Amino acid sequence: MRILVIIMTMFLLAPAALGDTVVEKSSKTEFPASITLKGPEGEINLNALGTGLRKKAIFKVYAGCFYVDATAKMGDDPAAAAIGGNFAKRIDMHFLRDVGGDKIADAFREGIQKSMDGHEEQINAFCNLFTEEVKKGESIVLTYLPGFGLVAEQAGEELGTLKEGHVISALWATWFGDDPISDDLKEGMLGL
Repeated sequence: MRILVIIMTMFLLAPAALGDTVVEKSSKTEFPASITLKGPEGEINLNALGTGLRKKAIFKVYAGCFYVDATAKMGDDPAAAAIGGNFAKRIDMHFLRDVGGDKIADAFREGIQKSMDGHEEQINAFCNLFTEEVKKGESIVLTYLPGFGLVAEQAGEELGTLKEGHVISALWATWFGDDPISDDLKEGMLGL
């Protein structure tokens, strides 16, 4: 009887424990497997597509998780869908070390400029949102909502919104374009 109770307890608890989180393996950083956002049209469910690790030289900088609208169709080219798909999406970058705001801003600027020329005013306005140091354990979260724009948050505080679609696409290309900041990070966050 005792064994039956233990087995039944394990069976009842397993569904709650399995699938609730996804883990970036190298850093062992856990992310929710799904999240719900409140958008202008109501609630939007996003599912984690994959996770990856951003390294700079030998240093682990952040663990990233890419979320997409649960109804999104990624098709045969998930990278193209990640860049240009008009569906809700989010990148959560959980920092594994302290990084200065100037370094964050410069990294975003460099990534965006790899994919587009011009639009300096819009690029600078976005990059200048990142003035504060990101502490180990904090996150930068970028969330795109169709018809609204891309909201930037740092350590749980909203920094601002980017509205220009071409700049938003160039920003997504930082991770998912032909020349991403890291091929391993790109493949991991796309779940490839």
